[in-house]
Amino acid sequence: MGKTTVKSGVLAAITAALVFSWAPLVAAEVSDSMSAADIEQLLSEAGLGGKILEDKGTGAPVALGKMGEISFVVRAMDCGGSPIACKRLLFFANFDLNRDVSDTDFRIVNDFNEAHFDGRAYVIENTNQMGVDYFIDLTGGVTSDHISSRLSRWRGVVNTFLKDIRSASTGS
Repeated sequence: MGKTTVKSGVLAAITAALVFSWAPLVAAEVSDSMSAADIEQLLSEAGLGGKILEDKGTGAPVALGKMGEISFVVRAMDCGGSPIACKRLLFFANFDLNRDVSDTDFRIVNDFNEAHFDGRAYVIENTNQMGVDYFIDLTGGVTSDHISSRLSRWRGVVNTFLKDIRSASTGS
């Protein structure tokens, strides 16, 4: 009879430990889409501005943000419902070169894309501009901490890309 009680007590303790270890995961707020107001709040809380516009063709939210002197755009994609909520966010920043695009610029873009799995660099044909973009995918649901960490990574993508551009132009 004593052995059964010990086994039951151990089993109860293990069960309780598992329940309590999973509790924070269950309690964390999970989102699989964001509305215009959610996007505005996300950018605002991160100190990135967040003026919200609406895509004339689709009605999807488009946000204008700022990191210091750098302006960027967030296009909400894969949207639906009422009010509109979107499952993917495409961040992008374009930089005017104030000159024609050169072979070096294409090398910078290719080297960046080869070396980094977050963000993609590009040259915009006939505009004298280069840019970088970055996706945050909410499909399946993610926590607000995950979204914040991905937003922080966006800053890193832009800063790394600009550093690569500066290094190529100064030769360092």
